[in-house]
Amino acid sequence: MPAIGNMSLRFSNDGRAKVGPVNNLEEIFKKIGSNHTGERTAATSSEPEQAATGPECGVCGGLRWLAVEAEIGSPDFGRVKPCACQAAAWGGAQSDLIRRYSQLGALDRLTFANLYPDGRPGFAEPASFRRALRDAEAFAADPHGWLVILGPSGCGKTHLAAAVANALVQAEIPVLYTSAPDLLDHLRGSYETGASVAYEALFQRVVDAPVLIMDDVGSHNASPWAQEKLDQILTRRYNARRPTVVTSSSDETSLDDRLRTRMLDPVLSTVCRITHARTTGGLENNWIHPAMLEQMTFDRFSVKGPRLPAEAQASLRAALRACQVFANEPDGWLLLTGPTGTGKTHLAVAIARERYEKGAPVMFSFVPDLLDHLRLAFAPESRVSYDALFEEVKSTELLILDDLGSESATPWAEEKLYQLIVHRHNLRLPTVITSRLTLDATEDKATANRGARRTPQRLTFSDAIGSRLKDQRVVAILPLIAPDYRDETGR
Repeated sequence: MPAIGNMSLRFSNDGRAKVGPVNNLEEIFKKIGSNHTGERTAATSSEPEQAATGPECGVCGGLRWLAVEAEIGSPDFGRVKPCACQAAAWGGAQSDLIRRYSQLGALDRLTFANLYPDGRPGFAEPASFRRALRDAEAFAADPHGWLVILGPSGCGKTHLAAAVANALVQAEIPVLYTSAPDLLDHLRGSYETGASVAYEALFQRVVDAPVLIMDDVGSHNASPWAQEKLDQILTRRYNARRPTVVTSSSDETSLDDRLRTRMLDPVLSTVCRITHARTTGGLENNWIHPAMLEQMTFDRFSVKGPRLPAEAQASLRAALRACQVFANEPDGWLLLTGPTGTGKTHLAVAIARERYEKGAPVMFSFVPDLLDHLRLAFAPESRVSYDALFEEVKSTELLILDDLGSESATPWAEEKLYQLIVHRHNLRLPTVITSRLTLDATEDKATANRGARRTPQRLTFSDAIGSRLKDQRVVAILPLIAPDYRDETGR
């Protein structure tokens, strides 16, 4: 096996490892202690320097790497492998040195083995995530060119990038991991007097990294200085065709033109676009369990029973007929009222099922769950902003709100529901609402006199919401007065 001589690892125009006159791995290790871009570790430059002053290997000439014998055109042509002398030079510490160089820190827990193969539920569209996972695994097995992972916050981009880094570390391939905001902070800090690492050394370390993974590009403060530094780093790596992974939550059109042309270069880059999990038009993502869709159909809705009074049967038949007409061509609003167990949710789910089967978009939500989703949208890690989610709910083609009034009656909840109902009422957007509440006290008393169960709290809607629900120019009110069908003695 021939030695590399006085040459070391470089990359060809297609980004594959070849042999050339750049810093060898030993020199990279020398920088671990002095050029660390994150927190200082226990490592110092003394460990690799001691290795460098050891006896020169007669096989590799002290470079610690050997060229793989392969014919031109072979996938292995130009590859290198570690010389046996590495074990003597660094002992068992080589893998530790590579791990410290990687700067993964706590992210060393994120691997291909422990990610969701279909992406985080509710955050990533499964098919798009599976394609990104396939490309990330391919890059980790053969790091060349650029891997660009685009997608919304929370969809799993960082996990994929860290998994690539951890796979390379496991294979003892030097890789440097950093987020764009952290890197820019370290570069700014390196200007200060007494900084642990000089600006030029830190900048060059990132430019020359054998494999660079830069997470969260586009989330940094887009000052002219920050844009210039990122442009310089990525342009130099682009021109040198150095293996690079870039992730970004930014919309492609919002990226700087120069950065976009490099990241999306079809010759150099494999671009993975992870899309949002659909929140409308798909059975699995509408907060409605598939089992409910299977069981709660119009055909399975019972309007008869040996213990059902004629008045109850009539109310159920009228509600069923109205819901079937609405499902065929939604227009205006339906308000299904009545105590627990009368079949309100059953009819609402049946409407959703009919619309799904026609390929029409529907958003179905249990009202307390909807408010929880809106609250969570304020969290920094949320994949969608509150404004975007609330706008989607307000403007969706058909909205089904199940059990309105079962939510906690906080001022915030009242305000959000009022805004939602007023918007859809003003525009006459098709809406179905089920509720145990009543429109007024008189109706509530009448229901009680018929022997149906009542909700012990919040018997009526607030005036602001109730006035819209009483508008019979828009709303068809369907009271269900039957006893609880879950009670075997009731029907």
